[in-house]
Amino acid sequence: MRSFRSSSEYYNSIANVYDKMYEDIYWTIAKQQIKVTIEKHIFSMSGLSVIDIGGGTGYWSLWALKKGARVVFVEPAKKMLEQARKKIRKEMGMELRDVHIEFINCPAEDLDFHLHLEEKFDVIFLLGDVLSYVDNLEKAMENISRATKKGALVFGTVDNYFSYLKDVIIYGSWRDYNYLVNHRKLPIGSEFGTFEARAFEPAEIENIFEDNGFKVIELTALASPPSVELSMKYGKHFIFEAEHLFFVAKKV
Repeated sequence: MRSFRSSSEYYNSIANVYDKMYEDIYWTIAKQQIKVTIEKHIFSMSGLSVIDIGGGTGYWSLWALKKGARVVFVEPAKKMLEQARKKIRKEMGMELRDVHIEFINCPAEDLDFHLHLEEKFDVIFLLGDVLSYVDNLEKAMENISRATKKGALVFGTVDNYFSYLKDVIIYGSWRDYNYLVNHRKLPIGSEFGTFEARAFEPAEIENIFEDNGFKVIELTALASPPSVELSMKYGKHFIFEAEHLFFVAKKV
C-alpha cells in the first residue's frame, strides 16, 4: 500500500472517487448531525461570510451557498478543489462569477499569504478533520483566530485519540502504541493509501481553542449512535469511544 507524505497528496490521488467513499450510513448520519447542529446555533446563514477550510470537494461550501452565505473555499489538494469547482458550478446552475464564492488553493498554515485576514468571517468550517491533517497546528490556529470575528462560530471535526488508542491496542504493536503516545499520530487512509494524521483528546480541543481566543461551547461524538436523533441526544456520552469528535467553538 502506498504511503503518502501528506494528506493533500493522498486526497489528490482520490479526488475522483472521494464523494463515493462517503456515501455510507455512518457519513449520512454524520452530515445530518452537523447540519442540525449548525442550524441550532445559526438561525439564518443568509448574508453571512463563511470560510470553509479544508473544503474537500465542496460539500459544505455548496450547502452554505444554497442558504445564502458568501463563501471563501480553502483546500490544499488542487484536484479536490477542481472537483469542488465543477460540483458548485453544476449544482448552482450558473457561472461561478455569479456565485458568491472565492477559491483558494493552500493549506490553513499558509492562509495569511493568500487572504487578507483583516477580513473577518462569521462562520468557520473545519469539517473533514482539518486540524488532524495540518502540518503546523499552531500556525493554522493562529490564522483561524485572526480570520474570525468576535462572536463568530467554528464548526469542526477531528480524529479521536481514544479511538486511535483502541485500534492500536487491538490491531497494532508495541511500536505502534509507543509512536502514538509520543507523537499523537498514526497512519490512516483507505485501500488507496495512507498518510499520518493527528488525533486529539476532548480536553485538548478545549485547550487549543481557549489558547487562541475561543470557547468550546459544544463537544460531542460524531455519528456514534445509529441515528441523527440519538447522536444529537447522547453523543456527548460517547466522546471517549467515537471515531471522530465534533465541536462548536465561539470567538470571545
